[in-house]
Formats: sequence, structure tokens, C-alpha cells
Amino acid sequence: MSSERSDLPPLFRGQSLAEQAYQAIREGIATGLFGSGERVTERGLAARLQVSPTPVREALRRLEQEGLIERVSARQLRVVDHSAETLRELMLTGAALRAMEARFATHKITDAALDRMERLIDTLVNERDLDNSERMRLAREFDAEIERAANNPTLRSMIVSLSVVGQERRARSVESTATHPEVGRQRIRDHHDILAALRSRDPDLVERVFHQHAIAGVDLLLDDLD
Repeated sequence: MSSERSDLPPLFRGQSLAEQAYQAIREGIATGLFGSGERVTERGLAARLQVSPTPVREALRRLEQEGLIERVSARQLRVVDHSAETLRELMLTGAALRAMEARFATHKITDAALDRMERLIDTLVNERDLDNSERMRLAREFDAEIERAANNPTLRSMIVSLSVVGQERRARSVESTATHPEVGRQRIRDHHDILAALRSRDPDLVERVFHQHAIAGVDLLLDDLD
């Protein structure tokens, strides 16, 4: 994939360009816009983001520190190709942090939010004609209710920094449940269990149930990648 394509959104001049460049490039790595091992340049990325190389240079420095980008030469870098073991460790760490986020949400989340989550589950169960993208959207909104309730930007930033598997790969793991319907049914049961735990307002139970669900999701993703 060429780093000269203008497929990244232009940045807003009223905000920190370095921060926006960091977020845009990082999102590109997480979503698969940049493939593992793909080479990029400061000037190429700057052209795609329609900014000068300076904020891109700052963004790439941060991504190097996070281990997502590595320098090949003075002017060229590449997206790190994580080993299977490293990838699993990163994903398991992210799962543990997401479970902690759910714990923090336990006493903050409103009954209205829990009711919305229940309606999301009902839609997943009852609407037989949903395509994979819509199922992913509904599941993502379920998780988003927990994230909003937890309202812990520092923890959320740590979770995002560990999100090295993009949406394309996640979509493939959702597609795989079509050939293994029991897996899909188990994911739905997990959502019911998480909701019930949240309604009980028991943070220990919430963290434990969510962690089990998140670990199963990691295994599902890794099975698909294998």
C-alpha cells in the first residue's frame, strides 16, 4: 500500500496537529489501513494528512515509543509486525483493562443505559437478517455504553493504545461465527451475563464476567488470525 494516497482525513487547524496526526495514523494502524511491515515516510504521511512534516514527525515519535512504528532508515519507517506471542500478550492486557473499565462503570452506569444495552441484545437475538457489519455495530454500541459510564479517559487511552487488531480482522472473526453458530450464541449469552452483573451493581462480578467474555474474544480473534 503506497504511503502517497490521500485517504487519511485532513486535520483541523484549530486543534493540535501533532495530536491529530498521532490519532489518525494510530487509527490507521489499528484498523488495518496500514498493514504490518508496511513502510511509510514522514513526507508521504504529511501529504495524506495535508499538513507539514513537523506534526507528523512528532506523531511518529510517539508511535515509535509505543512500539507500533519502527525506523528503517533516517527517512523511512515501517509498521511493526508483531510476533504471535507479542500480539497475544497485548490483546490479553487489553482484555484485562477493559474488564477493569467495566468494573469502574458498575456504580456509575444509569438504569437508562442498562435498558439501552438490553434492547441492543434483543435486536441481536431477534433480528435474523442482520449482516455482520450491523452485528458489529450493535456489539460495539453495547461496549460503548460501558465506556461512557466508566468515564476514565486515562484508562481508555491505555486500552486504545493496545488495540492493534483492526476492524477488518474483527469483521472476519464475526464472519467465522456463521460457520460456528454456537460461538455466536455464546457471545450473546456473555452479553446477557454482563448486563445482569451490571444490574446487580457488584463490581467484582462485573469485572470477572466481562474478563471472561473479553478473553474469549481474544481467543476468537487469534483463531481467525491463525
